[in-house]
Amino acid sequence: MEIYQLQYFIKTAEVLHFTKAAELCFVTQSGLSQQIKKLEEELGMPLFKRIGKKVQLTEAGSVFLIHAKKVVEKVENGKQAIEDLNEMIGGELRIGVTYIFGLLILPVVNAFAKKYQNLKIIVEYGTTEVLEQKLLDNELDLVFVISSHEIEMQIQKVPLFASNMVMVVSKNHALAHLDKIAFKKIEEIPLILPGKGSNSREYVEELFKKFNMKPKISIELQSIHALLQMVENSDWATIVAEMALKDWDDLKAIQITGVITKRDSYMLTLGSYQKKAVKLFMEEFKKSI
Repeated sequence: MEIYQLQYFIKTAEVLHFTKAAELCFVTQSGLSQQIKKLEEELGMPLFKRIGKKVQLTEAGSVFLIHAKKVVEKVENGKQAIEDLNEMIGGELRIGVTYIFGLLILPVVNAFAKKYQNLKIIVEYGTTEVLEQKLLDNELDLVFVISSHEIEMQIQKVPLFASNMVMVVSKNHALAHLDKIAFKKIEEIPLILPGKGSNSREYVEELFKKFNMKPKISIELQSIHALLQMVENSDWATIVAEMALKDWDDLKAIQITGVITKRDSYMLTLGSYQKKAVKLFMEEFKKSI
C-alpha cells in the first residue's frame, strides 16, 4: 500500500468521478483506476460501487476513507516537522476565517507575509460550520471563528476573546444618542444584516424567531466591511459582534438588552503536531488583539 494510492482514493471519494479525480491528481484515468483496483485487491473488499459512469463509496470505502485521511495527514505532518527542523518557514499556510475575522486578520497577514517571504498564505472566508469541516478534512491549517455551538472533540480550540452582539448605527443616525436598546425595539428599525448562512446571522435569526419578531431587513451583505461602510453612510442599522467595529470611528455601538448577546471566539487547529507557521501566526494574532 502506497501513500499515492491513498491520495488517489481520497480524491476519488471526494469528487465521486474517476476522470475528474485523475485530472486533479495529474495522472491518467486508467492509471488512477489501476491503483485503486490494486488497493481494493490488497484490502480484499471493493471501495467503490461503479454504476455506469456514476461512482459511490461502499460501506468499506466509507470506513477506509476515515483512516486513509489520517494516514496521509500524519505523513504530511512528518514532512512538515522535518522542514521545521531546518527552520524553513515555507510552503502554504491555509487560514479559514468567518466574515467578521476578515477585518481583524488582514493586518496580521500583511505583516506575516512580509516577514516570511517564502510562505504562501491562503485566506478563505466562510461560515463556522463549513470552515470547521474543512479543518477536519485537512483543507485548512487554522480557523478563526465566533461560535455559539459545540465544537468537534478532535478540534483543538484556543480561546481569543468574548464579544457582545450590538446594534450599530452611524454617529449621525437619529438613534446615535442611545447607549442601550431593548431587543424587541429593533423590530421597528430598518436593518442591513450579514447574509444568511453566517453564524452571526443565524444567531440573530434565532432571537427574532424566539420573540416572534418580523424585522425590517432592507439589505443583506456577505461582506462585513461593505456592510459597515453602508451603515456608516446611511440611516440603516445593523447587528454585529462589537469586536468588528475596531477602527470604525464614525460608527456607534448600542448595547442590546433583554437577550444574551455575549459570544466567544476561538482559533481552531487539528492534530497534535502543528506547522511552525501555524504556531507563529497564532502568536502574532494574539499580540494584535
